[in-house]
Amino acid sequence: MLHFDTNALIALPVWARQGHPIIQRVTGGEPAAASSLVWYEFSVGPLANNEAAMAMAFLQRQILPLTLEDAELAATIFNEAGRRRVFKTDAVIAAVAIRAGAHFVTLNRADFEPFVELGLDLVDALP
Repeated sequence: MLHFDTNALIALPVWARQGHPIIQRVTGGEPAAASSLVWYEFSVGPLANNEAAMAMAFLQRQILPLTLEDAELAATIFNEAGRRRVFKTDAVIAAVAIRAGAHFVTLNRADFEPFVELGLDLVDALP
């Protein structure tokens, strides 16, 4: 399963036009999802006319909620990654992907690198 970060959802229209390898993986049958926090960040936009509907269709409505387990894992990895304020939201996003056993797609790889040794599987989203 591929789990998408907000910036990766924003990139979907461009990636679709380019035939990006991430698009090919999903159209080839690999499941795709995003956390509800990522969907919130994406939805506040700004978005063009059909971007939200296209992203939702691409994800096949697989928006994973934040669970108690995710919240506890996010707190743990936030603390273990150094308790930097900038990690708070990213720790929650990472925790949902870790729980889902997903490969995480982001254009901000450096933001999520601190969570790799704590279980996050980052995908290289640059072609």
